Amino acid sequence: MPQNGNYYVRSLGRGLDVLAMLAEARDGVGVSEVASSLSVDKSTAFRLLSTLVRDGFAVQDEDSRRYRAGMRIVQLGARVLERTELREVAVPWVKRLQKVTGESAHLAVLAQGKAVYIHKETSGSGLNVNTEVGRRAPLHCSAIGKALVAELPASELETILPAQEMTRYTPRTMTTLRELAPHLEVTQSRGYAVDDEEFEPGVRCVAAAIRGHSGRVEAAVGVSGPSFRVTLERIPSLGAIVAETASEISRLLGYGPSAQASG
Repeated sequence: MPQNGNYYVRSLGRGLDVLAMLAEARDGVGVSEVASSLSVDKSTAFRLLSTLVRDGFAVQDEDSRRYRAGMRIVQLGARVLERTELREVAVPWVKRLQKVTGESAHLAVLAQGKAVYIHKETSGSGLNVNTEVGRRAPLHCSAIGKALVAELPASELETILPAQEMTRYTPRTMTTLRELAPHLEVTQSRGYAVDDEEFEPGVRCVAAAIRGHSGRVEAAVGVSGPSFRVTLERIPSLGAIVAETASEISRLLGYGPSAQASG
C-alpha cells in the first residue's frame, strides 16, 4: 500500500481499498475477505463496510450478507465520464472560438453554486481577462454563470442564488432575483448571456449553454474581453458565434431531435 510520509490517512486509505474491492468483485465481498485483504480485524472491516453502506457506496445483500458496490459509485463514475467526454468534445471548439473571435474563450461547469472554469484559451492580445482554470465565478453577474442557470425554475434559483450571495461587484451588478429574472428570460430567448461590466469593470463577456444528450444544461462556453474590444455593437455577432459553438458541442454530446425522441 503506497504511503506518502505524514500525509497518508490510514483510515481513508483502507476505505478506498474496500471501494476498489467492491468495484472489482462480481459476487460481492464478505467481512472476512475484507479483513484478510487489509490485514485488519473483522470489527474494523465491518465498520468500514457499514460506513460505505450508510453513505451509499455499498449495499448488503439480505440473503448472502455479502456487500456489493452501491449506486453512488456508479453515479460518481458517470459524472467523471461525462466531464471527460465534455472536455474531449469541447476543447477543440473552444480553441476554434478563440481564433474566430480573437478574444479569450473558456469552458465552465456549475459546481457548488458557482461557475467553475475547466478550460481556457487565451487571446494573443496584450490585455486578457482572468478566467484561469479552477477559478470560480458568480452565477448572477458573469455571462458564463447566467448561461448555466438561465433555464432553472424560480424555486431552484432562489435556492442556488440566495440574496446574501448576490454580491454587488460593480455599479451594473444585479443583486436581486427580481432584477435578474427578466434578464435570464432574454438570455433564453436569444440563446446567449451577456455580462456588461457586471462582474469586472471594463470587461464584457458572452456565453451560451451546452446541453448533454438528455437536454440538460451540462456546461457553458463563452468569450471575454476588455470593453473597448468587446463593444456593445459587437455583442450580437459574438453572441451568434458563441451560440453556434455551444450548439455544435451539444450536438456532439448527443443533444438533438433524434436524441430527444429516443429519450
